[in-house]
Amino acid sequence: MKIVIADGFHEADYIISLFNTKLNDLVVINEDEDVCRYLSSSNDIPVMKGKCTRASDLREAGAENCDIFVALSEDDYKNYVACKTAKMLLGAKRCIAMVINPKNVQIFKELGIDMAVSATYLLGEQVRNLTTVENMVNSLSLEDDKVFIAEIRVAEDLDVVGKSLREINISDLGSIASITREGKTLIPNGHTVIESKDKVLIVTTVENKDKVVSVFSRKK
Repeated sequence: MKIVIADGFHEADYIISLFNTKLNDLVVINEDEDVCRYLSSSNDIPVMKGKCTRASDLREAGAENCDIFVALSEDDYKNYVACKTAKMLLGAKRCIAMVINPKNVQIFKELGIDMAVSATYLLGEQVRNLTTVENMVNSLSLEDDKVFIAEIRVAEDLDVVGKSLREINISDLGSIASITREGKTLIPNGHTVIESKDKVLIVTTVENKDKVVSVFSRKK
C-alpha cells in the first residue's frame, strides 16, 4: 500500500512508525527542514522537504497514485488544499485530513475530503456517547460486585427495537428478567419483541455488563 504522509511532527512520527513495513510504500514530505531530519533519522526513511500544497513538490516526492494521502499540518486550510491537490491532480484514492477546529470536520466531508479527523471532535463524541449511555442505564451491583443488574430504557432509534429476544440472543452474556411497558410488567420469553420506550431489566455479571449494555445501546 502506498501511503503519503504530509507535514506534521509527532503525529507524522507515530503514523510512520505504524506503517513503516515492507508491505507499505511510505512517501513522507514536510515543509520544515528540521522535522524532515528528525523523521528521517527516527524512522530510517527518506523524507523530502517540500510544500504539501504544491503539486510539483508532491510529484517530486513520489506521491502520485497513492492509496492513502494523510495531511497533518496544524493549519486546516493547508490540509484541505493538500488533500484536494492529491485527489484531483495526483490520483490519490483516499485522503485524510487532520482538523484542528472541530467545526471543520463536517465541512471538510461535505467538500469532498474522504475523512476529517479532529481529536477535539472525537473527544466530544465520546463524552456524548458516555452521557447518553449513563442517562439510559440504571445499574446495581450485588454479591460483592459479582452480579450486575441493569435497567435499560429503549430509545426508538436503537437496533434492538422490533427484534425478538431470540433474535437479540444475549443468553451467553446474561438474562432478561422483565420488561416494563406502558406501566405493566412482562415476564418475557424468546418470542417477546422489544418496543421503543420499554424498560428492560437485565441480570448479568460485572465482566459482561459492558457487552450487554452495548447490545442495547447500539443504534440502527
